[in-house]
Amino acid sequence: MNATPTRAPLMTAAERLVHSRERLRQAMSGSSAPEGAATKNGPAESAPAWLEILKLHPAAGIVIAAVSAWWAQHPLHVLGTAAAASAKAAVQPLARRHPLGLVTSAVLLGGLLVWTRPWRWALRPALFAGLFPQLISQAMAQAPIQTWLAAFSAPGPEHPSPPGPPAAEAN
Repeated sequence: MNATPTRAPLMTAAERLVHSRERLRQAMSGSSAPEGAATKNGPAESAPAWLEILKLHPAAGIVIAAVSAWWAQHPLHVLGTAAAASAKAAVQPLARRHPLGLVTSAVLLGGLLVWTRPWRWALRPALFAGLFPQLISQAMAQAPIQTWLAAFSAPGPEHPSPPGPPAAEAN
């Protein structure tokens, strides 16, 4: 384990209870989160935190930038954004009034997806034959050759070394 502390000092049970109640109050009132707290990103806001972390890897950053640029120019981008906003406006009040009905609907929709198996008939090789060359050419045009060379020559994530034989203990 790491000898340096990575978290703030431990709080007492009463302090944790106060913080928990405050977060619950904010969530129930719909007010914005306090500074430093994680917030959910809307369609017009920045990318989620996991995507920002993934962009730190050079090769993944190039691919994400190419896909984002491709999607921004895609004709269905406007339709997708409008559909997401209208779906959110329709589902949010329903979720507040009837959360159990919404969960039941989600379970039924998931069962329908598993039963119909759309990944077997919707994802055809012809679709990828037209899509992948566009994405690759977009990625190649997005960054200069030096960036590509740096991305492919960058070391991968560090893996822990395999454990060696146990050291003999002195008595």
